[in-house]
Amino acid sequence: MINQVLDAVPCADLAAYRASGGGLAVATASELGGDATIRLLEDAGLRGRGGAGFPTGIKWRTVADARGSTATPVVVNAAEGEPGTFKDRTLLRRNPYKVLEGALVAAVALGSDEVIVATKAAFAYEIRRLRQAIDELTQDPLVPGITVRIALGPEAYLFGEETALLEVVEGRQPFPRIAPPYRRGLDPNEAEPNRNASRLHLAVEGGSDEPPALVDNVETFANVPGIMANGSDWYRQMGTDRSPGTVLCTVTGHTDFHGVGEFPMGTPLAEVLAQLGGGPLPGHRWIAAISGVANSVLAAEQFDTPVSYEAMTAAGSGLGAAGFLVFDDRVDPLSIAHGISRFLAVESCGQCEPCKTDGLTIARILDGSEHTPISPQDVEVLRRRLDTVVVGARCFLASQQQQTVTSLLALLPDDRAARLSPAASPGDPVVIAPLVDIVAGRAVIDTEHARKQPDWSYGPEDSGATPAARYANTPVSVHPRHTDLATGTNAPSTGAVDAEPLDQLRVAHRGLHQTMAQLEHDTDPSASRDHLVELLHQLQDHEDVTDRIVYPTIERAVPGDGDDAAWVGEHSTHRAELHVEQLLDKSTPPSQQDLIALHNAIDEHCAHGEHVVIPLLRSHLDDADIERLAQGIADASVTGSGTRRASEMSGW
Repeated sequence: MINQVLDAVPCADLAAYRASGGGLAVATASELGGDATIRLLEDAGLRGRGGAGFPTGIKWRTVADARGSTATPVVVNAAEGEPGTFKDRTLLRRNPYKVLEGALVAAVALGSDEVIVATKAAFAYEIRRLRQAIDELTQDPLVPGITVRIALGPEAYLFGEETALLEVVEGRQPFPRIAPPYRRGLDPNEAEPNRNASRLHLAVEGGSDEPPALVDNVETFANVPGIMANGSDWYRQMGTDRSPGTVLCTVTGHTDFHGVGEFPMGTPLAEVLAQLGGGPLPGHRWIAAISGVANSVLAAEQFDTPVSYEAMTAAGSGLGAAGFLVFDDRVDPLSIAHGISRFLAVESCGQCEPCKTDGLTIARILDGSEHTPISPQDVEVLRRRLDTVVVGARCFLASQQQQTVTSLLALLPDDRAARLSPAASPGDPVVIAPLVDIVAGRAVIDTEHARKQPDWSYGPEDSGATPAARYANTPVSVHPRHTDLATGTNAPSTGAVDAEPLDQLRVAHRGLHQTMAQLEHDTDPSASRDHLVELLHQLQDHEDVTDRIVYPTIERAVPGDGDDAAWVGEHSTHRAELHVEQLLDKSTPPSQQDLIALHNAIDEHCAHGEHVVIPLLRSHLDDADIERLAQGIADASVTGSGTRRASEMSGW
């Protein structure tokens, strides 16, 4: 692994970024001018890292040629949601300045006056890093006259599709458009804020009256400063002729550990898996890997395939966002196919009827295959729906359904492929969902996605309406998941969903964030120490409750998964406590870098509780268990030992 684009350690602030050469890229672009800047990217051969791999220089050139008298906005696609991928959030955590400088280079080249970073409201840590960077750039701009702002969006998978992302930036739901960004960008007048994407202008000769928009992925923009500062020949020293440079890979699934790392394009997949994942789990062997849910599966015997756009395509798959989900011999390919088909069918917006209805039918048939053999009639329906799911599709989601499921069915042994039924003992269900985080070498998966209905609600029942029909002209919402997107009100209670212990855990998380916010605004060393001690009190009290009450309950209720949840939870809590203790032992108040590291640890701790612990409690405890757990948490909170332990700390 190397660190050409992904910094080895987080960049603390703008001053540190400037000290490492930051700012040279925009200075070079300003000197060269737009045409020469774009030509440099064309010569470098940078390809978009959002999944499609389209040549970046050609995209910039197309937008430049299509622009009119109105300034062209530059949009950073930071809505990462591909299952198995965590590289964009890792980049933003390590160095948001590099990403923003790449976007500012684009703004200089295109004559833009605005950069917009579109990201999910749930990405709390990344948003904080971005806001810090934007605040600093406001005071000390790399390019005067260009504003930078953040646009927050929902957790929907389609938010990452570039035309749907533009819809969200304009305040509408993430429904893909027909017109591509270079034909129709952002409406500067916002004349019709509630119009539905399905009613937008088609892509016509000459485009529309609105200026085009440049939309590129986080990793794509992060590559630009190095190219501008060092030249195209430098960039082509790594990688292949058709896929120059490096690529950020994520490895999760059935491996020893999980992680994100940077590799030269053309590195064999087996080497990527070995360095980021270790090896297969003891007693098992790998059978396949898949890059997110956007490409066909690669069988284990194909793991020597180089990680490049051309090699992965030649192998019958694709590089995508280089987020590799690895599966071993405990998993039935039909279970993987069902997990992927369900995820895509739920996330389909329904603007294209076959994508939604055929997708749901495919998922239903494959769901049945985990328990009983598929009937001959269903086999025929499955094959027909895999053919028709792509009819009339305006985005790539339906093609993903077709490609991934078809490739997984091809992995079945001949005797089972003929009848599409599992062996005597069906494989366990496979959860396919976006990553929440990677903590201590283990991926935290958004297990809450299992509750998401095809109409995009999280209630007990699906309404039967497609999201496009149900939400129509409803402005986009970034409310919590229990909020009804159509009305903005809380969904009806479903028993354990709103149970007291879940609320108590969330209150503890909010308390940690409030104390952390106070600490970050302290200017008095005495106040900083007081808030650090208070933070340690809260962490230790919370640890006492979870270790004695919550984690043992999960371990008993969910053998295996509960053990893992408890281990990760304890690790994240101890890490946060260690940060606080180290700061209290120092002779000086915490630095900006200290606070970033501490807030990261707090975020990891809270994310584990919100996305792992609470869903497990919700899924596996009945009402009586919930009541007992509530009483146990209440009793433990009263007798907690954290305050006594923290009071023994000495400090500055």
